[in-house]
Amino acid sequence: MASEPNLRVFLAGRVAVEANGHVVGEARFPGRQGRLLFAYLVSEQGRPVPRDELAEALWGTAPPATWEKALTVVASKLRGLLADSGVDGAGALIGAFGCYRLDLPEGAWVDVIAAATAAQSAEAKLAAGDVLGAKSTAELAADLVQQPFLPGDDGAWVEEKRRELSGVRVRALRVLADACLRLHDASQAAEWAEQLIALEPFHETGYRRLMEAHVTAGNRAEALRVYERCRRLLADELGTYPSPETESVYRRLLESPNGDTDASADPTALPSGRTPIGRRNLIALALAALVVSGGLAAGFALVGRGDAPPPRVLPNSVVRLDPATLKVTEVVPVSDAPDLVVSAGGFVWITTHVLRDISSGALRNAGDRTLTRVDPSTGKSVVVGGGLAPCGLTADPSGDVWVANCYPANAGPRDDVVRIDARTLDFEQTWPLPGGEGFFRGLAYGGGALWATEIFGGDIQNQSLVTQVDPQSGKERTIPLAYTATGLAWSEGYGDLWIDNIDNASLTRLHAATGASKTVDSGALAPAFSVVDGDAVWTADWDSPEVVRLHAVGRPIPHRVSLPTGSPFYGVWDVAAGANAIWATTPRAGALWRIDPRTNAVTRIRMPYRPTGVAADADELWVTVRKS
Repeated sequence: MASEPNLRVFLAGRVAVEANGHVVGEARFPGRQGRLLFAYLVSEQGRPVPRDELAEALWGTAPPATWEKALTVVASKLRGLLADSGVDGAGALIGAFGCYRLDLPEGAWVDVIAAATAAQSAEAKLAAGDVLGAKSTAELAADLVQQPFLPGDDGAWVEEKRRELSGVRVRALRVLADACLRLHDASQAAEWAEQLIALEPFHETGYRRLMEAHVTAGNRAEALRVYERCRRLLADELGTYPSPETESVYRRLLESPNGDTDASADPTALPSGRTPIGRRNLIALALAALVVSGGLAAGFALVGRGDAPPPRVLPNSVVRLDPATLKVTEVVPVSDAPDLVVSAGGFVWITTHVLRDISSGALRNAGDRTLTRVDPSTGKSVVVGGGLAPCGLTADPSGDVWVANCYPANAGPRDDVVRIDARTLDFEQTWPLPGGEGFFRGLAYGGGALWATEIFGGDIQNQSLVTQVDPQSGKERTIPLAYTATGLAWSEGYGDLWIDNIDNASLTRLHAATGASKTVDSGALAPAFSVVDGDAVWTADWDSPEVVRLHAVGRPIPHRVSLPTGSPFYGVWDVAAGANAIWATTPRAGALWRIDPRTNAVTRIRMPYRPTGVAADADELWVTVRKS
């Protein structure tokens, strides 16, 4: 595998240079003028910039009398800083013919340039009908320019650049809102539309998208309120009226009096059963006697209003907790040995199989091995048929789920990955993967691609593969690994894939765009199933009661967070990020753990049965529990 990318440059939110795992932050730059000179030259992408133009960029319209000498000094110091980053400073920053030019090394990555490219690519993908690809690429663009350009600095060119990057984020948000509308994800479409309105309060396109999102959700009254909000703002601030396009949407709402109760009246309304997870204070429901394939009795015990007691946690079930109060709010029984859990597409998905014995810690392959879909809005669950043997699970931006199948050795080389439609449970796409006898538990979706890895496989011991699949074209890229990879985690903000290496207690950061990688000490005895949360990577330690935190960018120095389980042999089974916390399970200790990412403070939540998988989002927390 190739070496790590030579250079990464960050100008949004901070000024920093990363090279070979080493980060040079703002404090290392030669003052304000050094930051401005660097940012200006990077933004010009190799154009020779006249010295007087740079003087205006650094000092405004009234530069000091000695500005030429000062500029020379700043440029010299900047060359030294580049040299400290492993770049040939003299060869990169050239001064000639009254100009300065900065030539970054080939393959260098700049956040603001990458964002503009991603926004343009997202628009093209959406126009071509690649909705999922457009959404994923637009998310990257929006994330890269979420923070302002050169915060704390001012000047005409700085403000102009901020407006330019705001335009990039606007383009990305438009694609995100439109893609979510096409995917019938009303909640996400509304969220992106609100962000679009915040950036462009006097542009009506955001309001129209927000109205359409509420119509998609079947909430006509809220859509009408959005129109009134837009109308009042335009009238009060600009003395004008909404455009004919906005009025047209408004008239359609007026002509559909049942729009807020009849989802079938609107072609973009959410299908039945796609009510978003997150509703609280539901009336208590008894466990339904619904029998599905495999003899599974399915149903929810829900928290009711008033003084209704919380539901009782049952063995072999999936449990929802309020992440704020840590109280149990819902319980649903599933098959024996529930393991992975994912919340996606308005449903909760649970795999039931055993890959590792909780009591002894030994790896094995046994158990019921099913996939169950739970609909919290109706209290129903169903076991997905079709001969699945899941040992890996992830979701894509549409809410559909991907399952890695691990068939028994006597079934032949049938390992594959299947995409399942969240609503219909149809198998949309299936890919056979190399290896044939491995366990593809490691799955991740990011950068518009599916990533899968074997835990064990191949003809040589302690060797496995990472496979990248383009869901649109079916094109595959296989990356051989000289170690056993246990799991994958995607870093959206940086376009990196993190690979757990259980053999040598390390993590590998793979840059998806270039295929270059760097392997670092994980800080865990047996790292497994990492999760990326902003600028941090959190990984479980299978062999000790610790969760390890590393930096997702720069030098990933490990920091261990100990979980007081009472035994050094009670390893961590799974980790998740969400609801402003990191969550971890230790089955043998019968505990779920909440870690505050700001302070690393740990809170123990005792469970009556052994917790295994955990999933979290902004306001929901799901945990699978086993009887034994």
